[in-house]
Amino acid sequence: MMRNKKHVMLLAISLCGCVAVNAQMLRPASWSYLVSDSEVKIGCEIELIFKVKMEDTWHLYANNQDYDIGPLPTEIHFEPHESYKIIGDLKPVGKLIAEYDTLWEETVRYFKHEAEFRQKVKILTENPVIKGNYTYQVCTTVDGRCVPGDEDFVFTGIVVKHKSRRKEKNRDAKSGADEGSARMNLPKGRLGNLSGE
Repeated sequence: MMRNKKHVMLLAISLCGCVAVNAQMLRPASWSYLVSDSEVKIGCEIELIFKVKMEDTWHLYANNQDYDIGPLPTEIHFEPHESYKIIGDLKPVGKLIAEYDTLWEETVRYFKHEAEFRQKVKILTENPVIKGNYTYQVCTTVDGRCVPGDEDFVFTGIVVKHKSRRKEKNRDAKSGADEGSARMNLPKGRLGNLSGE
């Protein structure tokens, strides 16, 4: 019981410090995002890639944590839309560090310097609308300061490819030519019967 109270108090102190630091517009982490393939066909799967760069001495807590109370893990939320479907879970990529945190009395996982997260999706329609937001927390080893983050994202520039009409016309023309050629190669007897002779 005492341990739970301790955790709650530590969390409250940490969050208060986070809010104070964030109010000063400290931004030790920079996010960017891109797609594994910007030209796709309906039914194909692509990966949505989130990359994070951190300043020296700062680290970012990963999404795959086992604790109930502790540092805020990275979470990426996608707004549901009929144009795409989430496939599997969000995967952390890169050098992930796991160590016991004496403050939280839990094992935590985090990235230093840079981090990457990947989410696989299936494209279901033209003009896919993929957006949402990510939340995270970064802390520094210098003085223990922590900064939370909460930002929106929108993936643009995904082109859904289709077969060109020219190819379809060429295919139809070739099919008609093959048909005519087959008729021209019929035996004379059959041609006579077809003409009514």
